Amino acid sequence: MNRIKELRKKRNITQIRLSIAAEVSQETISAYENGKAEPKMDKLIRIADFLNTSTDYLLERTDNDAPLSDLSNKVVDEQLNELINNYARLNNLQRKDLIWYSGIIEQKDLKN
Repeated sequence: MNRIKELRKKRNITQIRLSIAAEVSQETISAYENGKAEPKMDKLIRIADFLNTSTDYLLERTDNDAPLSDLSNKVVDEQLNELINNYARLNNLQRKDLIWYSGIIEQKDLKN
């Protein structure tokens, strides 16, 4: 999780401040940064939110460190932003299920 350290330093945030935001110890943040431990999903989300980036960036799935709200082109609709953020956290099978389900909802509305 070198990107945690990279962004923390870039944003001039101490390990202690990040540990408070993530609700873990400073030693745990150090372990994340040094590759000795991996954060659980809830902690990863807290860290990403606090560092104003996406979990995908921290997991090295993208090289864009912008938060997901920026990646969604500043869409005004908060529900759409929420959907995009939820979608980004799903695995590929869950994403396919969500797309399938949205098609079912659309067809249901067309029939009514």
